Amino acid sequence: MLFPITFLFVWLAIWSFVQIMVINKEKIEYFKKILDNSLFNLLIVIGWIIFIFFLIPFSPQAKLIGEGMFILNLIGQILIISGVLIFIWLFIKKRGLGAQEMDKLLTKGAYGFSRHPIYLGHMLIFYGLIFEIGAFDTLLLSPIIVILYLITAKIEEIYSIGKIFKDQYYDYRKKVPMFLKWWIILILCIIFISYFTISISYEFLIIIPHS
Repeated sequence: MLFPITFLFVWLAIWSFVQIMVINKEKIEYFKKILDNSLFNLLIVIGWIIFIFFLIPFSPQAKLIGEGMFILNLIGQILIISGVLIFIWLFIKKRGLGAQEMDKLLTKGAYGFSRHPIYLGHMLIFYGLIFEIGAFDTLLLSPIIVILYLITAKIEEIYSIGKIFKDQYYDYRKKVPMFLKWWIILILCIIFISYFTISISYEFLIIIPHS
């Protein structure tokens, strides 16, 4: 698990600094100037994609194999396709692949079922890759990635989009979940944990340590 943890801590340091900049951008002009720079934001997005979609899932680590991988592979493919479809949906609706527009609060389309559909798409593809390649170490570390998404989204809502639209965003937040409705997430977690536990117990899934 050394490689995934190393990648995670390197990115965690970069991520933490960026969040500090977002929180303090109104107080420190230099931070605001950097965050308003298109090239900087592009590099952050590219870095996040490379880190989440390639470095962690494909780093040397313990892998899952066995007959139970057929189901995990199928789930992985569904998740990846779902994530890609969200991005296509956003692009077709001409919302771009960036965050909320600053001149008008988006509440329709993908933003009608998730306040952060881009992050949702990222997570679907991320878990899809984990299940597709059987990345066991990454699966264990994945809650940390989800927490990073949650904190990032919350910081954006407090210090950016929520600050701009205020009461309008407050009403929107009460109607639309951050990513998915809690009961959907709960059902999915119960199904996966049950399947994973049963599969490991009956050796439908076997963990092969990284040599």
